[in-house]
Amino acid sequence: MLTGRTAFAGLAGGARIIMARPALFGGIALFSVSAGLVADNALNRQGGPHPHPMLVTRAVEAAQVAAVPAAPAAPRAITNDPRILPFPLVREVQALLAEEGYYNVEVDGRAGQATDMAIRAFQADRGLRVDGMATPLLLTQIRQAASGDGTQVASLEPDASVTGAIASDGGADLVREIQAKLAEARVADIRADGILGEQTRAAIRTFQALESLDVTGEPSMEVLERLRAVSAGH
Repeated sequence: MLTGRTAFAGLAGGARIIMARPALFGGIALFSVSAGLVADNALNRQGGPHPHPMLVTRAVEAAQVAAVPAAPAAPRAITNDPRILPFPLVREVQALLAEEGYYNVEVDGRAGQATDMAIRAFQADRGLRVDGMATPLLLTQIRQAASGDGTQVASLEPDASVTGAIASDGGADLVREIQAKLAEARVADIRADGILGEQTRAAIRTFQALESLDVTGEPSMEVLERLRAVSAGH
């Protein structure tokens, strides 16, 4: 009899606790029922793996992200080396090659990949020795190509007006010695024939620019004396 009373008292006490907090205990009961249904479905009512399992969702998303191809890297721009100091000869080579369509970046007077590639392309197209070097001889060759006189080895057609103008300075002898000195200084690969043509003019212009003289392309004693001084210095 005592045991029955004790059990009844316990049940009555539990009922009073539940009645004091009906929302709390109702939520616990609802959660317990829902959890039981989910567990029963997962353990007893699935014929195979769930098509969308919760535990592998992030792995699937990572695989999908990995499958997206990466955008191709932008090609590296071809430029010159900014650490190299500008040089007037290189600047003039760049400017002339730009006019001929071989050089298409900033004319900065610096050596580098852009300058080297432009020079090599010009040399290859003209059947010259391909070395990529900016030299006085190259400058003369570019000027010669720009003038349309790219096939002559020397000046084959005299210019009567210029010949008359230099007669007082020795005429053909002056031109011949200038040509010889230009070839000796490797400003141009020309034959000393005493005939003033466009190739000789281009070589004189190159030398005048290098020596900070007035760039006229005309043979003169000033040009010859400066060539002699350069030859003596070597």
